[in-house]
Amino acid sequence: MLKGIDVSSYQASSYSTAGLSFVGIKVTEGLTYVNPKWTAQRATARTAGLVTIFYHYPHPANSAAAEADHFLAQINLAAGDVLCLDWEWYGQTVTGQQARDYKDAWLAHVKAKVPGHKVGIYSDTSSWKNVDTNSNCGDFLWIADYTTAGQPRIKAKWLFHQYSDQPTDLDVANFATVADLKTWAGVSTPAPKPTPTPAPPAVPQWQKLLDHILSIPEQVYETWTSSTGWNNQTKFGAEYGEQGVPWCVIWNWDMFHDAGLDGIVPKTDNVNNFTTWAKAHGQWSLYPSVGAWVNFDNGGHTEIVTGFDATRVFTKGGNSIQAGAKDGGQGNGVWSHEELRQATRVTGYFAPKFTDGHCPPTADPHDPRGGAAQASYIPEDPMPTAQEIAQAVWEYVVDDATQSGNNPIPVKTQLWDATLAAAHGNDAAQKLTAQVGALSGAITALTKAGGITAEQVQAAAAAGAKAALDELAAALGKAGA
Repeated sequence: MLKGIDVSSYQASSYSTAGLSFVGIKVTEGLTYVNPKWTAQRATARTAGLVTIFYHYPHPANSAAAEADHFLAQINLAAGDVLCLDWEWYGQTVTGQQARDYKDAWLAHVKAKVPGHKVGIYSDTSSWKNVDTNSNCGDFLWIADYTTAGQPRIKAKWLFHQYSDQPTDLDVANFATVADLKTWAGVSTPAPKPTPTPAPPAVPQWQKLLDHILSIPEQVYETWTSSTGWNNQTKFGAEYGEQGVPWCVIWNWDMFHDAGLDGIVPKTDNVNNFTTWAKAHGQWSLYPSVGAWVNFDNGGHTEIVTGFDATRVFTKGGNSIQAGAKDGGQGNGVWSHEELRQATRVTGYFAPKFTDGHCPPTADPHDPRGGAAQASYIPEDPMPTAQEIAQAVWEYVVDDATQSGNNPIPVKTQLWDATLAAAHGNDAAQKLTAQVGALSGAITALTKAGGITAEQVQAAAAAGAKAALDELAAALGKAGA
């Protein structure tokens, strides 16, 4: 059994709802009366999540339809509102037949107007036993009998029982649970809010920066002319807005600009300038950290730190030469390098402060950005792309002349042209396979010339050369499609 009460203008607008599941509220009487407190009493019930039963007290000498319309006109019905005729007529001169006719007409009229709502009657036991003759109570019977709660002295099936009028009208409902009552009444149950999928953790700014740096193909970016040599004309200079000058610092700035982080570093093309700026802003360190700008040779060159261990620092930079190259001259591309941390050419590091508050991996035991020092950080080597594998093979050099900047040797040019032609032919897949054989022959020749070792060839295959060659085939015209 569930507990409830019913109220009218004799009760307060605000009342205790503790322990209640439903409340009956008088709305109208006759053709004109409206309970002045009913909307406030409804608000009290709805705030507490109770099922609401709105009732009308009749004057059976009037038109049942007219009184029903007066009743319905007051209520802005919500799903689950229950409607009830308070089938009483105290002090009125009404015959039994008038009362019965009124009841049946009122129930039929209201149900036709609002078929989606439960419509029933409230009656005392005397009227129910002695006046009613057809047991028509609509969707439910609410019986008044002041006796033990839930044990009204009638044989008819009932759903609500008013068992006392002290201290107010007290009722019970013949439902096992509140959920059962609400389901019967048609209370709309809001769909459960979907459990929000936790947003993936934001990628730290330093990680986005590092991923971008590592994605830059390692290759020559300048143009060679016989009259001037390497010309310091690159796409990085174009992005920065300055060409024809050493561009190692420019490349550093470009990397931050590409990652949307240029606001945390000075825009300068001079190593000593960013060093001075870093010291003035408390961002200078003698320890490597990912994303830091290393000052080599006291202003001679710079690259960006990509990792470190106990003894080495790993960097990648523009306006540099390929690791192991012999000419030691002017840098002409973007390459990765490693250097001993204690080497005399390592002057120090500009360690930018990232605005998201994340400190990158750092070796500094007192990093002002809040990170804990770690012994090493070496990023995972990503699977080489087709472009990277092809570039790596085609950029191998076999003699000092090539290292000094002459055009690529003919075998590499021929191999490139043949591969392009094969990828666009009708039997592209077969021809590309043939070019892999030619590529292997070129690697063998380079191995004999000292440009690549057999171990390096095997390592490239283990790293996914086949998958990369498949990718290359697709990129160069979707071979075999």
